[in-house]
Amino acid sequence: MADQKYDPRVTPLRADLAASSLEGHFTAERYCDGTEYQVVHGLTNLHSEPDDTSPLNSQMLYGEHFIVYEIKNGWAWGQAGRDDYVGYCRVDALSPDLFLSTHHVTNLCSHIYREPDPKSPLVGQVFMMSQISVINEVPTKGFVQLADGNWIFAPHLSKIFGSDPASEALKFLYAPYQWGGKSSIGIDCSGLVQMAFAAVGVSVPRDSDQQEKMLGTPLSDDMIPQQGDIAFFPGHVGFMLDDMHLLHANVHHMRVSIDPLKEVIDIVSFQTDAPPLSCIKRIED
Repeated sequence: MADQKYDPRVTPLRADLAASSLEGHFTAERYCDGTEYQVVHGLTNLHSEPDDTSPLNSQMLYGEHFIVYEIKNGWAWGQAGRDDYVGYCRVDALSPDLFLSTHHVTNLCSHIYREPDPKSPLVGQVFMMSQISVINEVPTKGFVQLADGNWIFAPHLSKIFGSDPASEALKFLYAPYQWGGKSSIGIDCSGLVQMAFAAVGVSVPRDSDQQEKMLGTPLSDDMIPQQGDIAFFPGHVGFMLDDMHLLHANVHHMRVSIDPLKEVIDIVSFQTDAPPLSCIKRIED
């Protein structure tokens, strides 16, 4: 069997194991249908290897689904439902009990409580765009009950999506930088773009090169950048806020910041021999 080229980031394929959907296309010792689980921790790290010290590739948020192909030594290997990213996560972050999502978190973060009372013990913390299952939308003391019996503050949830990804991304301003991060306590450049689009109900890939291939139309030389345009650099991405300023999660400041586009281009030019600005793309309505 001659295997095709594939992207290992989004292809559940190892030499010893692969998803059943890949049989006949890729070679593995065995194939598996996989079992759907749901993330029950506020943030769940997705690693390249079953080891907490291995590189962090991405994160999954509370309520996301994860297709598991193998569980071994406390680790699950599988594929994230939101963006198809493949990796290893801790088994204790997953549950086989699947609850239908009814709302998403709009606050940068919120808490889940045991009772509808801000003085009651905390169960955990959830972050913007976490998927929440509410069983009764009528608040009790401002809280709504979840399918697992716990409670969350109702105004932190919504069924309605935003309309402007750049405005959603601005909510993360000053959030610390974290490679692979996807929340207000740590986020990277492509995670910022992915979460901003998720907040307007649009699913986009995880990494900047994937996003560049999927999103928008390149501006011609005579077009002026505007808010919402997306600037792509070698290994980097950010939102234009006007014709001169970029909002991006970056290592230079180790946070989400707003910087002159020219300064970002100058910094990138010292890091690569490639053109420092790959393109600026516009998302058409």
